Amino acid sequence: MSQENHPHPHGEGEEPNRHHREGGNGDRHGGHKHHQPDHEVWKLNVQGVIIESRKPEIVVREAIQQAGFNPDTPWIIVLKVAGEPKREVDLAFVIDLRHKGIEKLRLTPRQINNGEMCAQRRIDFAMLPQDEALLDRLGFDWETLVDAGRRWLIIRNYLLPRGYQAAAATIGIEVPVSYPGAQLDMFYCHPPLALPSGAAIPQTQQIETVIGLPFQRWSRHRQWDPARDTVATHLALVDESLHREVGQ
Repeated sequence: MSQENHPHPHGEGEEPNRHHREGGNGDRHGGHKHHQPDHEVWKLNVQGVIIESRKPEIVVREAIQQAGFNPDTPWIIVLKVAGEPKREVDLAFVIDLRHKGIEKLRLTPRQINNGEMCAQRRIDFAMLPQDEALLDRLGFDWETLVDAGRRWLIIRNYLLPRGYQAAAATIGIEVPVSYPGAQLDMFYCHPPLALPSGAAIPQTQQIETVIGLPFQRWSRHRQWDPARDTVATHLALVDESLHREVGQ
C-alpha cells in the first residue's frame, strides 16, 4: 500500500490492531481478537468478508474458502498489515492473527494473456526490466506508447473493485524520460470512472486526451524515493485509490 489533501496511498483509514476490553470482552477487526467467557475468536477481513477463527493462525487457503471464495481461482492475494508494505502471499502462507496491525486479505483475479496477445504488444520505449517482469507476472495487457511527446504505460482491461459503473478500465501512467529518477505521478482512466450514486470523485474532474481517447486524471500523489519506488509501488497507489473511493 500524501500532500495536497489527496488520499494517502498507504492504508485505508483502518485502525491498527488494538486490544479493547469492555467488561472483559473486546473486539479487534482484521487480525482482531474477540474475548468471550469460554473462548477467543480471531477475525480477519477477506475481500470485505469478516471471517472468524478460533485459532490465532490461519492458512490463506482456509481463510479464502471460509469467506466464500474459490481458492483455486487464479488470485493475486495481497496481505495488508498496518505500517508495513503490502505483500503478495500464496495459498500456503500462514497468517498470524496475533500480529499487531493485520488488516485484510485482498483478492484480485490474475489475468492470463496468451502468447499471441503478447506478440502484438506495442513497445515505443522500454520499461525497467523489473517493471516488465512484474507486469507480465501479473498477467496485464500492457504496452508503452509515445503520444504528443509524452511517454505512457498503458494497461488495458484493468479490473476495478465493485462499486463503479464499469467493471474494468484502461489505466494510463505517464513515464518521464528520467524515470525512476523522476517520479511516476497520478494515473489516468479510460473511460472516466463514475459511481452509481452519481457522486463526484474528488480530484478527478480533469479530462485529457491520450492516444485519441478521453482519460480521466486521478490526481493522487505521494513522496517518491527513486531508490525504492517503481511501477510496482505506483500500482499500489492506483489500487489503493480505486478501492478507497468505493469504501474498500
